[in-house]
Amino acid sequence: MKHKKITADIFSSVSRHYDIFLNLITFRRIKDWQRTMLKEVEGAKTLLDVGTGTGEVLLQADPQAMRVGIDLSLGMLKVARKKCPNCGFVLADAENMPFKTSSFDAITLSLVYRHLHNRDQFLKEAQRVLKPEGRLAILDINKFWLTPLLVFFMKFPIKPLGLILFGREKWEFFIHSLENSLSEEELKRELESNGFKVIKTQKRLYGIVYIVSAQKI
Repeated sequence: MKHKKITADIFSSVSRHYDIFLNLITFRRIKDWQRTMLKEVEGAKTLLDVGTGTGEVLLQADPQAMRVGIDLSLGMLKVARKKCPNCGFVLADAENMPFKTSSFDAITLSLVYRHLHNRDQFLKEAQRVLKPEGRLAILDINKFWLTPLLVFFMKFPIKPLGLILFGREKWEFFIHSLENSLSEEELKRELESNGFKVIKTQKRLYGIVYIVSAQKI
């Protein structure tokens, strides 16, 4: 619980500047990547965005769908509610979701999976709340030979701006999260060992980012 509280507190404290930071660190590509991820769950009538942050994914999702976002960070959810008033937002833990079994057609995670404390427990919960043949789409940082370049970029060229926006401790948290990224192969193994079939993998930004879609089996 301590780990989760620290994560929630950090994201709450950066909520006002988070969208600026995300646009900066992704070279303004984040919305394009999120739209690509959403195409993998196209047609879903009920969509759950885990670690929804400022609600950007749900804002871009089909407005005819029932859109729900959960996050541990109250500060992030306050921003999300203003941004997407027609979406539902719940302060909740991804590893213990307050939803009935078979509630959603699809689940998305945008730059969240690597932050989860117990990924196996989350995947069990995802299995539970997804409907039969429900879909799971994950957008995250790939751990491969180019990842250290991104870490270097955050440690040196843009570090001064990061410190101004977030302060030293929070900026170090984001760097550490990059260093803990999963490779595409590691992610696939975790999904397949928890009852999901990987359907498609797409890469962006020279392979630094991947978008992996899977189906509950």
